[in-house]
Amino acid sequence: MYDYMDPADVEFFAEKRAVTIVPNFTLAKLYMIGGDVGPFSAAVAVDDVPLWLAVNLKRRQKCRITPPAWMNVEALEATKQAEIDSELFTEMPDEFYVEVSQLLLNVAADDIPRADDVRTLVKDIWDLRMSKLRSSVDLFVKSDSTNAKLNFLTLMELNTVRPFLTQALNEMHLLRENLTGAPTRPDH
Repeated sequence: MYDYMDPADVEFFAEKRAVTIVPNFTLAKLYMIGGDVGPFSAAVAVDDVPLWLAVNLKRRQKCRITPPAWMNVEALEATKQAEIDSELFTEMPDEFYVEVSQLLLNVAADDIPRADDVRTLVKDIWDLRMSKLRSSVDLFVKSDSTNAKLNFLTLMELNTVRPFLTQALNEMHLLRENLTGAPTRPDH
């Protein structure tokens, strides 16, 4: 689906996520390539605003951003506990949970209740999942398996492990080829 991307590329996709804002200005509808946004009326919530636009307006002090429903301490604690309790990866509340939370915490921390706790929980969830991912990759590389199935990984998580994993699999292929003396075809 996607080739390797750096974190900025993944963040670009995350910025297309829709959020709700409460503007402090009045303006007619904005007609954009990605779709119409607005109209904007002061103190009236506007849904389906692209995250990139919400961040831009917040930086210019033109709105408050309503954080997504999953971005609260209780929901994130439940997500963290589910990740701890499961041997497998659990489904995240948003496929761009890291990017969205970083953008909002950097720009709109004053709009997020208990922002420091939210930041810590997102980091804890990321660390848990990265530890699980490293263990999974380690088990896979040590096994003689030719394929693996990893459900519920986010794009950022995949792109974090992809360079290492592809290099490790290429090296394993070369080692196996040298041991047997005959060329082998790596599975894709």
